[in-house]
Amino acid sequence: MTTGSAHYLFNNETVSTQIFYDWTRPAQVMNMMREDSYTYTIMHNGTTVWQLERANRTCCIDPLLTGVTPPRPDWLEIGNETIYNGIVTVMEHACRSWTKYVPDIASFSWLTSVETGIPCRFEWLYAMQVDFAYYSENRDLLPKGIFDVPDYCPHVVTDPKCSIMHF
Repeated sequence: MTTGSAHYLFNNETVSTQIFYDWTRPAQVMNMMREDSYTYTIMHNGTTVWQLERANRTCCIDPLLTGVTPPRPDWLEIGNETIYNGIVTVMEHACRSWTKYVPDIASFSWLTSVETGIPCRFEWLYAMQVDFAYYSENRDLLPKGIFDVPDYCPHVVTDPKCSIMHF
């Protein structure tokens, strides 16, 4: 579980972000809140990717990203597209930076503290840069039901234009 701020490159906006991740399921939830308090969730259960607006009880499946799994724990180690970028500063901390390029799709970067190994930053799909202010692997801190798909969410694609990339 991590919390921090993210810079969303599509609209040059800063959002508050929480990321919950459990590879044993596999599942990932990203809760984001814009400066105007609009909230948005990306939920991924290993086979399906949903875009949720919990306050409005609306939800759709992103047809372009469904089938893509949450990142594996060893995602930086597999394949040969990972590049070590050296040490960079994130929020006044020295962090080691790696970037994995997926040809014709995107790049993903993962930065960890030189001193502690704790994550500093995650850069995702040329779209978002999340700087972590908090990190924990304590499963007891996970909100109950965080990975449960809400009952108002569809289980088949109902909106072919649904996209997690725009909010």
